[in-house]
Amino acid sequence: MARLIVMAGGRGVRLGHGAEKPLRRLGNKPLIQYVLEAALNARTINEVICITSQNTPNTNRYLQSRGFRVVVGKGEGYYGDLLTALWEMPNDLYVVCSADIPFISSSDIDGLVKEHDERLHTYPYVFVAVPAELARKLGLAASSRFNIDGKVACPAGIRLIDTRQIHDRRLPSPYILLIYEPRLAVNINTPEDLSAAEVLLKSGLSEGSVKIDN
Repeated sequence: MARLIVMAGGRGVRLGHGAEKPLRRLGNKPLIQYVLEAALNARTINEVICITSQNTPNTNRYLQSRGFRVVVGKGEGYYGDLLTALWEMPNDLYVVCSADIPFISSSDIDGLVKEHDERLHTYPYVFVAVPAELARKLGLAASSRFNIDGKVACPAGIRLIDTRQIHDRRLPSPYILLIYEPRLAVNINTPEDLSAAEVLLKSGLSEGSVKIDN
């Protein structure tokens, strides 16, 4: 079992003007709602925690009105707000998801926790990535790229952090888990990404059963 953290404090500058990034709508609901529903459906998750910031007050209200546990960060950036909150939480395995990965499914989450327990349990920090070519084929910008074992990859917006193995409050270098899964390649950062995601949504790329009121 694990706890799941949803990171929902980013400004979303690249998406342009409009609602806060976690509340930008895809189809008929906010981006963050897809991630929350996947978390609620996951059998390996026993608690969902959302980290917002001063940049996302409307997201904070949205989450609190629906009964989610919310930690308000200081707006120190992704890692600053995550680590400040994480070191104050109980030692455990945490699945950390960005609020802008709408096609993640409960089976993806359960599969990652199972993979950790069976094969990756010796790594305190696992960084999930997808081939950049996969994102490109889906019509996504995949603007953040890096090389791993001769392959160009991009972040999937998911991390596994086992604080039971971290004793100095410093995040170690990650083990990079490269996964060829189209759903995890959809990371919304630009208006073009959002448009591509609309097309992919109509194609039936996402899944889920537990629903949250809009």
